[in-house]
Amino acid sequence: MVRNIGSRLGLALAVVLASSGAASAQSRLDAASANTVFERARLLCEADEGRTWGVSLCGPILIADPATRRVVANVDGLEKPLERTGAVFEGLLPDNVPIANTAVRWNGRAWTMLMAPLPDDETALSVLLMHEAWHRIQDQIGLAASNADQPQLATEAGRLSFRLELRALSAALTATDAQARRLAIRDALTFRAWRQAQFPQAQDAENIMERHEGLAEYTGRRLSRDDVMSQHLAEHLRRGDAVREYARTFAYYSGPAYGVLLDGAARDWRQTWDRHAGLPELLSQALALSVPFDDAAFELSAARYDGSTVRTEEAERAQAQAVRIAALRAKLVDGPVLATPASGANFNFDPNRVTPFPPEGSVYGLIRVAADWGVLDVERDGLLSADWSRLSVGYVDVAPTESGLKGEGWTLTLKPDWQLAPGRRDGDWTIIRRPISNP
Repeated sequence: MVRNIGSRLGLALAVVLASSGAASAQSRLDAASANTVFERARLLCEADEGRTWGVSLCGPILIADPATRRVVANVDGLEKPLERTGAVFEGLLPDNVPIANTAVRWNGRAWTMLMAPLPDDETALSVLLMHEAWHRIQDQIGLAASNADQPQLATEAGRLSFRLELRALSAALTATDAQARRLAIRDALTFRAWRQAQFPQAQDAENIMERHEGLAEYTGRRLSRDDVMSQHLAEHLRRGDAVREYARTFAYYSGPAYGVLLDGAARDWRQTWDRHAGLPELLSQALALSVPFDDAAFELSAARYDGSTVRTEEAERAQAQAVRIAALRAKLVDGPVLATPASGANFNFDPNRVTPFPPEGSVYGLIRVAADWGVLDVERDGLLSADWSRLSVGYVDVAPTESGLKGEGWTLTLKPDWQLAPGRRDGDWTIIRRPISNP
């Protein structure tokens, strides 16, 4: 997930982890292995022949090692030549380019970037390749990268309804007859409609992310050449039932499910689709479904998916979460902080560790920001403001390092012409450019 609010290739936000499968413990990045990956990508996109989205997903790919920042690419750079090794090209990424599974503009090209180590499983690798290749071409097909916060999916009611929606979608994907599939789809849409009635802003926000990450994951699975794709996707949704945070991950589950179900209900939907419409609305229209959203309909549908157990689990989670949020507020809002400027910066983060934190923004359990002033690596609890203008960390137990500072759960590397300065409140700090000395 890279974005500059308006453009994925604007290099503003990158997701560290993909949802497509476990990665190998082997992180060695060599030319031969990389070339095998490039060949796999070529075969997958050539098999599609541009039929899915009207354009080819073939294009520049680079694999990056986050430990060394070394990259292996399938084509040369345009602005600065890379070193050729047989059929591939090698080089180093500058510090200001995020390393992630993403799409990125660098060295004169728009690239599909993959972060080493890659999945060992062939299907998981194929999903990842086509997922990220879609991000590279999404602007061309009228689906520019965008972002929307999902605070409703951190609430007890929001999580309850979304977990039930995932269960219903999984049932629809594995249904053996049309009537059972139709009922399960109607249940999924009922849970969704009920949630969006409780949270009026949720419909647009959820649709935005399903058009962004959801369609990327759908494309990955559709083009993976997996003979039991629907079964594997249903298993993926069942794993999603246990996810700790949905704010940045939900679309990886619901998006591909709605896309695959749409394939069965209206095969030409990608060609006729108004890009502003949501995938669930398209599915409802294709099946001519009337979807209720009142409490009675919700409870009737919930009974088919063990709703009482999910309700109990979410009530317990909500109590624990309230304690955690209070502790984060004491640390990142009420206590002393280092607030780093973040406008126009590049970010890497783990989407599985993002906690909505309204009205201030979101707390990221793992995030890296690279900016004009240097790099801030956060391994625990960084608060990214709602307007993305600053990233704050708790300013406690701070010690100097050779190139900056190290605090509780974070490390700051400053460039030579930048320094710390007092922040907005007593005890707070920020980063400013050093004054120019007169000779």
